[in-house]
Amino acid sequence: MKARIHVAGLGCITAIGNSVAETFHALEHEQSGISPITLFDTLHKNELPVGEVKLSNTALANRLGIKNNVTRTSLLGLAAAQEAITHSGIKNTSEWRTGFISATTVGGMDKTEHFLVDFLKDKTKGDLHDVVHHECGSTTEWIAGQLQINDFISTINTACSSSVNAI
Repeated sequence: MKARIHVAGLGCITAIGNSVAETFHALEHEQSGISPITLFDTLHKNELPVGEVKLSNTALANRLGIKNNVTRTSLLGLAAAQEAITHSGIKNTSEWRTGFISATTVGGMDKTEHFLVDFLKDKTKGDLHDVVHHECGSTTEWIAGQLQINDFISTINTACSSSVNAI
């Protein structure tokens, strides 16, 4: 007998919306989220258009009610997961047998890039705390901990297809 899986809620945060409703509205109205890079210092800032969530890490952390000391991947993932739980109507995830499958390819790349700026100048510099969270699974585990989910936790990391594979 195959086990049944129930999806109770949806959540997302994208370059075209900071929630499922905003994203759906933008899709219905054929809005693009591709624009110049505004939030990150990069050599490509004025060269490549990107799909960028238009909230800074500080704004994301404030919205989530947490300290801004985790990776952007973790902040974005938690925002989407919290929306999904709210949408589901579940008041306390620890009362249910709950799983969390996260899909990501870059984990804590933003923190690793900050580390490299100092490290490449001087091999004795750079905050090693910034690279501890680069592994994709650490993002999943952190989000699951924030949501008190501990029955089933998995990370899917298959490049750009990660999210589709998670679904």
